[in-house]
Formats: sequence, C-alpha cells, structure tokens
Amino acid sequence: MEVECQETQDCRQIQVVVRLKGGLIELDGTMEAAKTEVMSKQPPKIQEKFNNDIHKQDILVASGECDGAEIFSWDKNAWYEISEMNESHVAASSFVYNNKLFVIKGISCTETIETLDLNELPLKWIEFSDEFPDRIRDAKFVVYRHRVIAICACNEDDDTKSNMICELQLGSPFTLKELCQMPHSLGFQGTEAFEDKVLILGGIADGDVLDSVLEFDPEKNECKELPPLPHPLYGMGTVHWRDQVVVLGGSSLNDQPLNDVYMYDSKTGIITVLPPMLKRRNGCCAVITGNTIVVMGGMSVNDEYDEEYKCLNSVEYFTMGGSTWKYLPSMNKERWEAVAIALPSTRKYV
Repeated sequence: MEVECQETQDCRQIQVVVRLKGGLIELDGTMEAAKTEVMSKQPPKIQEKFNNDIHKQDILVASGECDGAEIFSWDKNAWYEISEMNESHVAASSFVYNNKLFVIKGISCTETIETLDLNELPLKWIEFSDEFPDRIRDAKFVVYRHRVIAICACNEDDDTKSNMICELQLGSPFTLKELCQMPHSLGFQGTEAFEDKVLILGGIADGDVLDSVLEFDPEKNECKELPPLPHPLYGMGTVHWRDQVVVLGGSSLNDQPLNDVYMYDSKTGIITVLPPMLKRRNGCCAVITGNTIVVMGGMSVNDEYDEEYKCLNSVEYFTMGGSTWKYLPSMNKERWEAVAIALPSTRKYV
C-alpha cells in the first residue's frame, strides 16, 4: 500500500520507507530465547491478579488510510462504526484534552483538523475552525499534567521537521512555545508521558533508523539520553504501563514489520521481553486498559521473506502476566498509522 503525497520532503521519505523490501534482521539470541520463558517465571499470585483484570474501557479507532471510525465494545465483543471523519488522516498528530479528541492533519496531505467531543452523544466529528500553528504537522503529542507537549514540530520556514520540543498553548490564538532542543529531528518515534518525564524512543532521523531513547524533563526543559533500545526501531506502537513503556512491533533497519514486544523501564533502561504478537505490525496503534494491551491494524508481511505488504484490520490483545496473545474480532476497515484511544468508562458509547 502506498501513501499518495508529494508535497513535502517528509511525505516523500515516508513513501520510500513504505516501499522498501529486505530480509528480517535476526535479533540477539538471548532476546529471542527469552520470549517464551520470561512470563512463565511470574509468581502464580501475580499472574492471577493480572489476569483477573475485568474492568476494561471500550476503544475508539479512527482514520489510518480511511475516513471511518469505529468503537470496540467489550460487553458486546464487536466493533461498531460511528460517524465518518470529514477526511482521511494517515499518521495524524493527535491528543485528548478536556475529554476532546484532536486529530491533526497527517501525511496524506490533508490540512484538516478534526475534533470529537467525548462528552456529547451521539459522537460527531467537527472540523476545527480555530487557527492552529502550521508547525504542528507531523508532530507527536503527549499530555503531561494538562500541558500539551509537541515532539518535533516542523520548522517555521518550510515543512521539514525540526528538532524542537514545544508546548502547544491552548489560548486564542493557539501558539507553540519552544522548550528544548533534541540532538536530531525525528519521525515515526514512540512517545510516552510519565509522572515526571516524557520518553522518546527510536524513530527515523535523516533517513537513519535510531535505537536512541531520550528523556525530556518538562519541569527543567532538559533532554538527556538513556540506555538504547535493543536495536534500531521505528513505526512501533507504544503504551505506558506502570514505570514501563511497552514497545510493540515496528520495523528495524531493513523496514520489515516485526512482532516483537518488550518493556523498557523508564527508570533503569532495563529491557524485559514479552511474548511476541501473533502478527508482524508496522504502524499499528495500541491502547492499554487496566492490564490489557490491545493492538490494532498496521502494515504486515506473512514472514521475513515476504515482499508484499498488507494493511491489516486484525486486532489482538495481551494481559500483563499472561503468556500468549489472543485475537479479538477484526475491525470493519483496514488501518495503518491510525489513531486509537481508550474511551472514558463513565458512559456507554455503543
């Protein structure tokens, strides 16, 4: 599947990345051998505690090579389509603020910003009329203590990525306040916010896939390097669980999708390998509800020798403390680089 976009350097780079072929790089033998053993060593009482996690939030997934949106209901064990978006957004910037989901532009050359008010039923996508800074295209957003942090917004003079971390100030007009400079600009990195920091993992910089991990301190506006990932990685899904970033799939130096899953300790940099996903996935989206991780869509191949990329609608989940991934019902549409959130549990959406 190709992304049709020719207007910016970033879009052209992404097209090349999606089309690249190659054999899968084998991971370190220790890491591979640990996949089937790590979780079996958990004490039975801890496993039971994790596996009894029954309170799950429903999941909303939107866009990603299509303009549709749908919700997964745990009670009904099914996906339900909701109102369509006004445009398709691929690899869009997104964040939730005051129970409103913002979906911003994307690499599909749309200039549209859309919002979904999670307090109003039925859910309906609205084009955002207020002016957003042009520089937010392709930025990764996290919400840290009610502050909206943008990682790698674009430069002011063109559409190329900058290496700045900024704060999106939600006034009128919306503005970007520069906070900190990173060693390099990034695309397709993983980003997760913790109680006292933001972690930035992997990504692509000037055509190179990185294994770096950066810690950004929003109180001091400083960045520092942490121990690296096991190998260069981009296009992965991530979720935040306790002090860990759970890293899901992605692609390494040869651009082949992976099914590897591991935890990165935000305090020590220690890697803990988890069971691999059932499917190889690049550009998947993921949420965590309680102790259950749900991974949706992405681009895949059948095995490391396959050169035909397929966009997925399959969904799988893993409960922390368990030993295997399991499938959930597939989405109604195939999605790559989609937006996904866990919905508030205070109300029913379907």
